Amino acid sequence: MSRKLRVVNTETGEDLSENYTLRHRNQDEAFRQQQEKTTDRRDFSNANMSNIHEVYNALTTAQCGYLMLLQCYVDYNGVLVKSSRNKAPMTTSDMMDVLQLGKKPRTFYDFLAACIERDIIREADDGYSVNERYHFKGNFGSQYVVKLYTAKIKRVYSEVKATDIGLIYRMLPFIHFETNALCENPFEKNPKRIRWFNKKELAEAIGVTPDTLGRRLKQMKFDGEYVVARIKVGTEPERFTFNPNVFYRQSKTPDKTLIALFNVKKV
Repeated sequence: MSRKLRVVNTETGEDLSENYTLRHRNQDEAFRQQQEKTTDRRDFSNANMSNIHEVYNALTTAQCGYLMLLQCYVDYNGVLVKSSRNKAPMTTSDMMDVLQLGKKPRTFYDFLAACIERDIIREADDGYSVNERYHFKGNFGSQYVVKLYTAKIKRVYSEVKATDIGLIYRMLPFIHFETNALCENPFEKNPKRIRWFNKKELAEAIGVTPDTLGRRLKQMKFDGEYVVARIKVGTEPERFTFNPNVFYRQSKTPDKTLIALFNVKKV
């Protein structure tokens, strides 16, 4: 015989079963374990898809690359700090070292001046911060955000040209929420209605020629992984998908099929 359990206020005797659900503690533990499995715990910062076009309209492609690296150093208040362990504010000397522009001070100060003029980076008495309109650190409740995995970006900066990172930066507003497809309508919920970019359309969207895009995509690798997959379906033009190990829009771990798509290592 099954037992029917009820929720009762022990002080008043009032039956509250219609307003509350009774659940066994084992169910709570199972739910917690499932959440831990699906929650993505890698360190990341965020880019606001709705606004970053203002950034790449104001900066050169290489300067966009510099900003992508610098924003990896923001703390939860938006302040640029030396590292996750050393919370001292970054100086201009620190920024030049991180960007490997110590021997190119004019390049650095041109970049910083452009960012300050457009309110992308803010200068204060106690240091510099990144405008959270464009980049911020911490969890988010909006689907208009792309997660940028900071450890991977930091590791590959010395291997990848700033202009290539800048091209990637310009693609961020076009990442589809569920599939990581590069497309015209990145907020479309029906997968059959996703309007994938072909090479010409993607090149136009980020402001380069199709030949330049095709040439650079083949060389864009982050930590040994290709950043963008080129997909061919029948006689249709090539379409493109972002690597979820580098950029992703959801709080859960990426889909296994999407991860497998970028697995080019022989094991």
